[in-house]
Amino acid sequence: MTVLRHTHPLVIQLETDLLPLFRAALPAIAHTAPQALASVFAFSSGSASTFQDYHFGISCLLEQVSPDSADEVALLVSVTGLEQAAQLSAQVAWGPPSGKVEAQADLPAATMAALHAALPELMTALQLAAQRGQP
Repeated sequence: MTVLRHTHPLVIQLETDLLPLFRAALPAIAHTAPQALASVFAFSSGSASTFQDYHFGISCLLEQVSPDSADEVALLVSVTGLEQAAQLSAQVAWGPPSGKVEAQADLPAATMAALHAALPELMTALQLAAQRGQP
């Protein structure tokens, strides 16, 4: 079942490739960081249109975090600029108030091969950050 079925071919390829990989990573995250509730997400956004940009990832919500600390770390893969030249970005970052970036992929070619090559490092960064439980 596709979440974003009616969209650009690159988005369909990202959804087809990434969502199964991300779902398969959930047990390892749960084992490494049992205090985190990990889930897979996919959504669209945009200012010109609701389906201008697409985002895929894994969110790790942390239990027992002080009110002034970040309670989420996520691996986020985004594709933007579908109307012209699509741009891929991928990073592991903390939510507010921190916003600290744990790892970021260099994807100048914006290709699926470059993204797949960067994913192991990003997954490791996500697991380590979730295990640590703080930025």
